Amino acid sequence: MKQLVLEPDNELCDLLNDFIQEFVFVHHNYDGQDERRIEELHKRRNFLAAYCKLIVYNVAPIRRAADVFKHYIKCYNDYGDIIKATLSKAREINKMNCALTMELAMQALFTDMLQRHPNPHRQLPEFLELKELAKRFSVMFGLDAVKNREALTALHRAGIAFAALEQAPGGAPPHLLFLEPLGEFSGKLLRQDKRHVLRFLDARIVQVVQWADDWAPLAAYRSLLTDAPDERPPPACCHYARRTRQHDDDDDDNADSDQDPPG
Repeated sequence: MKQLVLEPDNELCDLLNDFIQEFVFVHHNYDGQDERRIEELHKRRNFLAAYCKLIVYNVAPIRRAADVFKHYIKCYNDYGDIIKATLSKAREINKMNCALTMELAMQALFTDMLQRHPNPHRQLPEFLELKELAKRFSVMFGLDAVKNREALTALHRAGIAFAALEQAPGGAPPHLLFLEPLGEFSGKLLRQDKRHVLRFLDARIVQVVQWADDWAPLAAYRSLLTDAPDERPPPACCHYARRTRQHDDDDDDNADSDQDPPG
């Protein structure tokens, strides 16, 4: 049986990814040809599902899903269920690798935007799509910040490293706007991890001009790391006021009405 196992090398993985990008994530106009449109969509969904199976069954590395994840928002109606299922399975396999793959998908989308718009701004449809993608990714980490702290910290560090690329002396890095969608994940960090990420940020990006518009994404991202409260849910016991024995007898009759509803 070992002779039947094929371990794909980088060249084969690149070829498969190119095929998916060229034949799956495309838009065809089938005006008045609903049957053909449905048939072609079904075929493309099968191609995508087969490629994603290679990832969730550990045949291809998780990072190979980055170019699939970046289409999550734009192609949600056609492939959203397949991409979301792949994301969930990837998190079950390895939270750290999945988080870094999410960040790679955001990088890929940001790079595509720069190719179309060398001087991007916040109102570009591509940038709004990137922010929505970051928001969807952030929701997938759930409310348990402790279980995801290492993965989230690694995601922030990778995003900061990308935003700091090619910083010229006296100027803002060309990728600095990437910090704005990265900020969607800041609320998932524990307070001590926010301090760690902030130190890493200050070490990688040196702000020269304090009030220039080019540095606005850095100021906004820093404020999320320093001013945002810790969003960990409080323990259940904290929802109730602690009463003394003296008041217990007086409140017995009204215990049901006075008690806060469970959170």
